[in-house]
Amino acid sequence: MLRTLTLTLAVTISACGWHLRGAPKNFPPGSTLYITSEDPRSDIAETITSLLQTSGLPLAEEPSQADYLLTIHKEDERKRTVSVDAKGRASEYELITSAEYSVSDRSGRTLLTEAKADVYRTLVWDDDEVVSKGEEERLQREEMRRELIARIIDRLRRIDVSTPVTDNPAAP
Repeated sequence: MLRTLTLTLAVTISACGWHLRGAPKNFPPGSTLYITSEDPRSDIAETITSLLQTSGLPLAEEPSQADYLLTIHKEDERKRTVSVDAKGRASEYELITSAEYSVSDRSGRTLLTEAKADVYRTLVWDDDEVVSKGEEERLQREEMRRELIARIIDRLRRIDVSTPVTDNPAAP
């Protein structure tokens, strides 16, 4: 009975096209990706590199060896006051984590330009709990960074390597 159930489940899963989320499968087999950042201390580029390496995507050691180049142009973490209390102190913040990036191929043809990923969270602030709210903000920032990286990797999965695209709605 267990063997039949396992076999049925395996056939069903393979028939529906289901696969584990991991490395982008839209790049031609055997092609390599190089990840770089304009900020030499980029946490995002470093994390994307390690995630894609562990998922099996071949990464190039040097840009000249790569078939595709992912460039993280800008990383930004901001905090904006959303509301204030009766004493004029901030009672709610909006946390924003964003990154701008592009993808090009070996010939320099841009496959993805002016792409931007943003993650927003709201943080309710209490001056009586400064230490715990500071820790909550730190944890939310880590979670936001993970979500931002997941969005960038997901966007990599959706690039059509045969035609250039843009994420800029104003561009033709």
